[in-house]
Amino acid sequence: MFLQPHGNEMETPASGCGFPPPVLRRQGSRPAPVRMPEQGAPDRAVVVFGDETRLRKLRCLKPGFRHCAVWLRLDQGWIGFEPLSHMWEIRHFPHWNREVDLAAHLRRNGRCALTVPVFEPPRKLAAPLPASCVEAVKRLIGLHSWRIRTPWELFLCLKKINLDD
Repeated sequence: MFLQPHGNEMETPASGCGFPPPVLRRQGSRPAPVRMPEQGAPDRAVVVFGDETRLRKLRCLKPGFRHCAVWLRLDQGWIGFEPLSHMWEIRHFPHWNREVDLAAHLRRNGRCALTVPVFEPPRKLAAPLPASCVEAVKRLIGLHSWRIRTPWELFLCLKKINLDD
């Protein structure tokens, strides 16, 4: 769905909510759970929201926010991750420029997309929620929250830490 580039369009494209706070140290001597730059680790993600669904039970969700997927920016291009109900689709796009504004490109093509930082998740058990596209995206970007269960709730949370302007 989201991982299917249309034609040649991708070859040349130029606080809160459960995230750990962006500080270097907590009070005391323990380091905060902010992802330290590692070679090969994603430093930002583009979360994409859409309306496409073949599942009747998802039609009760807010239109435009019935599914979500994520793109992770790496040293060598991008990785697209689309959690579907029957499988998880993962694709690597090494030829895509990592400096491109992928969220803006997707918005120009009619998608709702937000660029967000990727955090190191807290070292605690994540919420035992059912496997869904929202839960997969939350775990990939380091978000632990019991309150976020739908793509719309995820969008409202990520809008607060959006890196786009």
